[in-house]
Amino acid sequence: MRWSKDSFGEIMERLPGSRMATGLQNGRLWVLVLAFTVLTLIYYIERVTIAPGHSFTETLFSGPHDFHRTLFLIPVIYAAFVFRIKGCLIASLAFLIIVLPRALYISPYPSPLLRASIYVASAMVLGMLVAVRRNQLEAEQKEREKLTAAYKELTDYDKRLKESQAMLIEAEKLASMGQLAASIAHEVNNPLSGVLIYVQLMRKKLAKREIDERLLLDYLAKVEFEITRSTKLIRNLLDFSSQSAPNLEEVDVHEVLDRALELAVHADPAQARVEKNLGVLPKIIADPAQLQEVLINVIVNGFQAMSQGGTLTIGTSLEKEEVRIAVRDTGCGIPPENMDKLFTPFFSTKKAVKGVGLGLPVSYGIIQCLNGRIEVESVVGEGSTFTICIPISLKNRR
Repeated sequence: MRWSKDSFGEIMERLPGSRMATGLQNGRLWVLVLAFTVLTLIYYIERVTIAPGHSFTETLFSGPHDFHRTLFLIPVIYAAFVFRIKGCLIASLAFLIIVLPRALYISPYPSPLLRASIYVASAMVLGMLVAVRRNQLEAEQKEREKLTAAYKELTDYDKRLKESQAMLIEAEKLASMGQLAASIAHEVNNPLSGVLIYVQLMRKKLAKREIDERLLLDYLAKVEFEITRSTKLIRNLLDFSSQSAPNLEEVDVHEVLDRALELAVHADPAQARVEKNLGVLPKIIADPAQLQEVLINVIVNGFQAMSQGGTLTIGTSLEKEEVRIAVRDTGCGIPPENMDKLFTPFFSTKKAVKGVGLGLPVSYGIIQCLNGRIEVESVVGEGSTFTICIPISLKNRR
């Protein structure tokens, strides 16, 4: 079993004296009185002395009474341990009162008063050391309890903060889905209408027994293409809307970017041009669903900033051990007075699309959990660039 300072402190707390009774009901006080009484009787009854001329008569431990005085260390230290400094001083005073009469009137030893005083002083010093150390251990124990309580409170606060962040992420996801819903419904309706037309044409051909195998195969290929496109769009939307706990895994940034762009492009009524400038990137550790949500928010913001059309440029690069994803639009830009408010919850300038002001704050929180950051550059009338920076090394993660 290994002993440590903390272990000793716990033992000290459990020993008698940690919770003292008061007054005459205090059993430890009576133990102390009994010890002093017994030792006093022994001290005064014993009359054996060392014969004069013995080589040790001039020492401080040359007779049985010196040994008896040494025994008084026990109640003095006990008093210091139980009653602390006050108990040590009172017990030392009692010790002095007990030994003084014999030292002044009875003791056959040389320098009896000096000898008694040295024993009393030694007992008092040892007792004070015990009392001070006991006080220190008790103070350290209280500090440990305070730190434990503070740590528990901080842990609870961190847990509530994470729960609130998860709720904000889900709220923003729902808001983003609301913005995409109408556009996606329109995109799904178009291929379904085409499928219906081809099915009707095939039915007419079959009814008239005008069966052209090549034409039917062409119709079926077009039906398959439209259904596949609709299925892929709906699957991406379902993946984006699914509620799941953060799941960190190796992520291909370009794959997530493609999925995000497939969804976000439907929120662009002006049909802006999209340009890609993709570099070679390693995989990073992230939650693919949350990373996709961040990219959708940033890309949709870029589209919405270009109400009259323009060019959205998406670039990726690897710089200084971090992946950088830059999304640049040629829209209206961000006024300087709004730059400091971009990541403030519920701040929004999108009156036309009824923005709730959670997209960028939630995105910032997600990237911050990866020990990353979002950099913003903007010029009014020229456009804005949002750069998402994520470290690739786990050593750089918090």
